[in-house]
Amino acid sequence: MPANYDSPFNLIGKGSALNAAESDLSSVLDPLHNPVTAFNFVLEVEALYYVPLKSVRAFTKENEYEYIKEGGVNDYVHLKRKPISKPFTFQVTRYVGTDRFVDPLANGTEFILPLVLYIYKSKKKQGYANSAPSSPSRVYVFTGCTVISKEYGELDAEKSALLTETTTIAYRELIVVPGF
Repeated sequence: MPANYDSPFNLIGKGSALNAAESDLSSVLDPLHNPVTAFNFVLEVEALYYVPLKSVRAFTKENEYEYIKEGGVNDYVHLKRKPISKPFTFQVTRYVGTDRFVDPLANGTEFILPLVLYIYKSKKKQGYANSAPSSPSRVYVFTGCTVISKEYGELDAEKSALLTETTTIAYRELIVVPGF
C-alpha cells in the first residue's frame, strides 16, 4: 500500500485537498469543542454561526404605563400603556477570539433572521456538529435584532484572565420555546 494512505478504507491521501479542507473545518469548530468556551449557552446567528457564550444577562422587556385618574368622587385609576420609548435588550458575554474569520456580532449589525439562544441543563447534552446543537432544555427566539453596543473586559498584567466582550442586543419580540 502506498505510504500516503493511512488505512485501506481511507482512499483519500493525507496530502489531498479534501483532507486539508477537513482540517480547516475542524479548526473552525474548535471553539465549540474547547472546554474553556463550550458553555451551556449557544447563540445561533443568521442560521450560519453558532456562538458559544460565557454568560447571558437578564432579558429586559419593560413597558411604560400612564396613570389616568377619573375626576369627581370616583377614585378609579385607569392604566394605559405608553408607546415604547427605549428598546428591549439582552446582553451576552463571550470570550474574544472564538471567531475564525468574521465577528458575527459586530457593532451596528441589523440581523435579517431571528437570533436563537439555546439553553442546556448540563454540558453532557451538548452535541456540537455542523448544525444546531441537540437537546436544548429551552430555546429563546429574538426577532428584529440589532447590536447596539460592545464592551470589552479588563486586561491586567497582575493577574491572568481571558479577554471577554459583552454585547448588548436590542430586539423587538421574544418568543420562548420550552424544552424538547
